Amino acid sequence: MRRSLMDAEVAVVGGGLSGLFTAVELRHRGDEDVLVLEESGEPGGVARTIRRGGYSLEPAAGSLLLPHPHLSSLLGRIGAEVVPAAATGRFVHTRGKLIAVPASPRVVISPLVGWGAKLRAATEPFIRTKASSADESLAEFLQRRLGRGLGTMVASLAASGIFAGDPRRLSARAAFPALPALEQEAGSITRGALRRRRRRDRTVPRPTSHLPAAGMDGLADLMAAALGPSFRPRFTATGVHPAHRGWVVEGPEEIRARHVVLACSPRRSAELLGAEIGQRLRQAVTAPVAVVWLGGSRDEVPLPEGFGVLVGPDVDLHSVGVLFESSYAPFRASPGGALAKVIVGGASHPEVVEWDDDRLVSVVAAEASVVLRRDLAPSFTHVVRHAMGIPQYEVGHLAWLSSIEGMAADTPGIHLTGWGYRGVGVAHLASDAARVAARIAEARSDL
Repeated sequence: MRRSLMDAEVAVVGGGLSGLFTAVELRHRGDEDVLVLEESGEPGGVARTIRRGGYSLEPAAGSLLLPHPHLSSLLGRIGAEVVPAAATGRFVHTRGKLIAVPASPRVVISPLVGWGAKLRAATEPFIRTKASSADESLAEFLQRRLGRGLGTMVASLAASGIFAGDPRRLSARAAFPALPALEQEAGSITRGALRRRRRRDRTVPRPTSHLPAAGMDGLADLMAAALGPSFRPRFTATGVHPAHRGWVVEGPEEIRARHVVLACSPRRSAELLGAEIGQRLRQAVTAPVAVVWLGGSRDEVPLPEGFGVLVGPDVDLHSVGVLFESSYAPFRASPGGALAKVIVGGASHPEVVEWDDDRLVSVVAAEASVVLRRDLAPSFTHVVRHAMGIPQYEVGHLAWLSSIEGMAADTPGIHLTGWGYRGVGVAHLASDAARVAARIAEARSDL
């Protein structure tokens, strides 16, 4: 039986946040002929809220840094309601203590490290060292600028808090480009930060944590609703092949499009594209993680007021950090209840995703009790495994990305986006959606 043939100017493969952002951005730029092809029955991908036992569980990102030049406008266009986080305090578990740390340069004088390390870090504006290579690891970069003591601490917390990664392997320029940019601009992280602070537009608020009032799946549902029939669920793409003046997406039907946006993981894109670019895409590195929620009454799960805690580099635990969900997002737990979200595994302990639920919950509850310095006895638990894991922008990532972009340039009409390339945060996805939409608009104007 011959499959039906449908035509679109742009076909977006993947209906997670990245694909939805791209489609909404294209619509905003006047391109109405867009199809979003999603394998599952619902939009959102891994950012699909789970509602169980009176709790709202966010298995992926659960907060948004706003305002943001791309994300704020996109959320406004779809009418998304966001609210500020109810608590913002951050903690670090190190040397057997739970230490509150400021989200500012004052971190240098916090008790995270000893006075010797603080004094060395205070000399950072006067350090004239240069990068030892074009692509330093995050640990190398921060130790060179801040000294071994504070540099090791900050690198570990940044790597684990964003990537659940290893700071000795993550690329400073790829994973945290703003830091090397400060040094490049002013010869020092401190001087660069002060210059930017003086230039900052005081009328624009500093970005702070916000929460989607309807959950992350609420954002996805709003975007899918705005797209209407252009959002196609239960479409499993099986291949992407060149055709006359465009491309064909193989699946339940053939979708012929001038542009195809692959808004899925690099490995999934490799399966669809094959050829040399597919081989290169398969080299993408990820770190598997598990997410474990611990809930109950406030006596069963006593949490500090704040946003969460990260585990310091001197602590050998399977847990990367604990988010105080019911503290900063009270509506995620029932009244009088408490909810913690624990990230486990990552680059240091990828094996945990293979553990069964009982073992995971037992280890996580015990480790959370140690980290928080209070006994947890949760009556509610839930586990989600991300075997595909969090992308790791390791040393060499930028060279890999450059080669991918070069190969894509040789195949006009193919565009790659998602958290495997240029940033893992929700705001990064919105920025990359704007980049892709601009490139498609530019290509169309050249015709």
